Amino acid sequence: MIQEITSKQNSKIKYCLKLHQQSFRNKEQKFLVEGEHLLEMALENDAVLEVYTLKERKDLPKKVQQFLANEEIIRKIAFSMNPQDIIAVCKINKEKPISSDKVLLLDDVSDPGNLGTIFRTALAFGYRDILLTKHCCSPHNEKAIQASQGAIFKLNIHEKFDLSKLQKEGYQIISTEIKGSADLDSFKPNPKHILILGNESRGVSEDLLKKSDARIRIEISSIESLNVGVAAGIVMHYFSKQ
Repeated sequence: MIQEITSKQNSKIKYCLKLHQQSFRNKEQKFLVEGEHLLEMALENDAVLEVYTLKERKDLPKKVQQFLANEEIIRKIAFSMNPQDIIAVCKINKEKPISSDKVLLLDDVSDPGNLGTIFRTALAFGYRDILLTKHCCSPHNEKAIQASQGAIFKLNIHEKFDLSKLQKEGYQIISTEIKGSADLDSFKPNPKHILILGNESRGVSEDLLKKSDARIRIEISSIESLNVGVAAGIVMHYFSKQ
């Protein structure tokens, strides 16, 4: 049965507000999404726990608890200035063993918009196992989720991993570098590989470069470098054709 919430002081609303904090999200293993598209993607992957809505939804699974709220409350718990009329509390996916031949490693990507864009692109080109180094921004940051367009629900994201162990399992480690020794257009990756993309300003760390089996560059002119999200799309698209 749907419950009605009329007060911003309601404990459920206070809980949703706490989910704006990364530390609380990590502790609870939950996060918020806004709007129909992200809700649909979350439902497809059985990630929705609760929904806050202006009108009762008859199309939701019975196990999803619904709360009827007013516009003021929706705006209170939303991240955006003009939120859609539905917000969902979702569970964070548990890490699964890395099982695919194509893995993406993001080294301290700090901008959530870039991170979400890369997630979206990775899903499109078959990179479903994603490794994040310690100083990457949170994959459940609201801007990252929005930019991912729901791809986050279909990815296997690891924030702790052993690169040396993966290398011993036969993965070729490939780093992108502005001055990389191999031009992308002439490079052929092993079918089983880990592609590394680096921080927006510093690129891939020296430690990861030293562990790499290959360093590749994208030939460009008239400008020093590309946005990491753009570079990710170019390399993953090229690799998908090999």
